Amino acid sequence: MLDEVVQQAPALLGADACAVLTPEEDELVVGAAFGEGTEEVVGARVSATTWLSGDVFQSRAPVAIENALVDEHLAGADALVAAGYSAYLGVPLVGPEGAPAGVLAVYARRPRAWRAEEIEALQALAGNTSAALANAELYSRVSLEKERSVAILANIADGIVAVDRDGRVVLWNAAAEQITGVPQEEAIGHTTVQVLQRDLESGDEAPAGQRLVSILRGGEEVWLSLSEAVMRDPLGAVAGRIFAFRDISSDRMVEQVKSDFVAAVSHELRTPLTSIYGFAETLLRQDIPFGEEERRTFLGYIASESGRLTEIVDQLLNVARLDAGDLQVELGRIDVGSVVSEVVETVEGDDHRFEIDLPEEPLAAEADPDKVRQVFNILVENALRYSPEGGKVTVGARRNADRVEVRVVDEGMGIPAAEREWIFRKFYRAESAARDGAAGTGLGLFIAKELVNAMGGRIWVDSTEGEGSSFAFELPVAEPSDSDEEGE
Repeated sequence: MLDEVVQQAPALLGADACAVLTPEEDELVVGAAFGEGTEEVVGARVSATTWLSGDVFQSRAPVAIENALVDEHLAGADALVAAGYSAYLGVPLVGPEGAPAGVLAVYARRPRAWRAEEIEALQALAGNTSAALANAELYSRVSLEKERSVAILANIADGIVAVDRDGRVVLWNAAAEQITGVPQEEAIGHTTVQVLQRDLESGDEAPAGQRLVSILRGGEEVWLSLSEAVMRDPLGAVAGRIFAFRDISSDRMVEQVKSDFVAAVSHELRTPLTSIYGFAETLLRQDIPFGEEERRTFLGYIASESGRLTEIVDQLLNVARLDAGDLQVELGRIDVGSVVSEVVETVEGDDHRFEIDLPEEPLAAEADPDKVRQVFNILVENALRYSPEGGKVTVGARRNADRVEVRVVDEGMGIPAAEREWIFRKFYRAESAARDGAAGTGLGLFIAKELVNAMGGRIWVDSTEGEGSSFAFELPVAEPSDSDEEGE
């Protein structure tokens, strides 16, 4: 981050070099530098009370020098001035609660007077740098705390097994029995090789972190996440080992799904961010005069891509609320047909053909209109995403006994039978969709299922691979209103 800052600052002010100094005890250390002849400067130390940068650090105010070379005291107080740079401009970096966090300084080869707006520009950059440094420090502390927590929890697992110096089991808890299928009485006094038909020891004096090992449980392969700790006697010799493990057979698939999710979200975020950055950079160019129409076009793209980012972030926030149990549902009497029509109207300009199948009479359901709209929108967007260009999408709703059923049918790639039970799970993306490069985060159907469940309904899919899919959800029929009874 500091390398990026020291490259941006000279370009911002038309200077020749830049350095960032951060405090260590009673000194200021050059953490990053940019410019001709600055390679040897990184790591240089000066007193926090010396001239130039020391003045900036102590006073917490900008210091601007037109020609530092005319004063031998100044020349000896700064490594870059000593290297031949003449003009100096330094501004303070401020940490949390106003504490001094360092100095951002730019230099020019020739003497120059620093204008007030240049000082203000460097102060603004220093402010952003200070905030970024504070965030980086916070991130570092959080990461450290996380590592400590992981280290503490590494050996708090479901199954705990201890062996003596000869490798014979002396502890085999109930969780170990359940995970391995081996009763305690059959394990105590035997080696892990005799009990599990494999050795759990790493063979190292200082075993590494968690390892994945497989064992057989009644003919079934079970994957364990295993950690190992060495016990030593007072003389330092190995006195035994403790193994902590848990069954992660089902987690292995989840981890793969999460990995695919991270890759998908990264791609989904990068695409609009790249567009926004590109158009913004273009608009900021001073060498090309843009007309009003061009500016409006560029801003339109920026607004559109910002909307895409907002949708992705909203999905992530919805998942966070669902995980936290913070979902708010306001049930009331709604006309499902009207909601369906509204959503279709917003996407009818797409390259797909829509066929709408709605009864003439209202379809009153007991539901949250915003949540129903969100669920239906997710299903329609999926139908459009996975359907061929120009394909038909059929949407409809009907009353089915005491339920109102809404259905979205596409002519897309379909979903293999083996994947249908997974598609409503968090992070999951169908292999066929990922293989064909279809966009998506794998969260839409999970959110749709949770919203429908919260409204007392259910959601399901019927699909034939290669022929399309039919997603449907149903909601409770609303109780007749007073006006309905009077009409009867």
